[in-house]
Amino acid sequence: MSGATTARRVLLPVVAVTAVTAAGFGVARGLDGVLGALLGGVVVVVFLGSTPVVLTPLVRRSAAMSLPVALTFLGVKSLTALVVLALLLDVGGLADRIDFMAFGIAAIAASLSWTILQLVAFRN
Repeated sequence: MSGATTARRVLLPVVAVTAVTAAGFGVARGLDGVLGALLGGVVVVVFLGSTPVVLTPLVRRSAAMSLPVALTFLGVKSLTALVVLALLLDVGGLADRIDFMAFGIAAIAASLSWTILQLVAFRN
């Protein structure tokens, strides 16, 4: 699947899901809910969107190295996610400005949307 197809079939609907989630939390929890939901969606898009961007050129270069590279990349992404979450929870009062329930629900909604849309795009 090309980059333009991925953007049209997966990225744009996930952005829409994140926007709807942010709007809902904006009504329910105010600005902190909007910030949390937007940040949750952005983290998911960066985390899941980086995989095809990084792995596709590497797999084309050497198919035999695809599994070790994918596992190494997963480890790097997992450590990066832990660092991002640690920074969100502790740095400069940022944790006071983010609704973490909105962050979590938006992240779950965006990741489920991403996964389902990727499966549908792959099957078509």
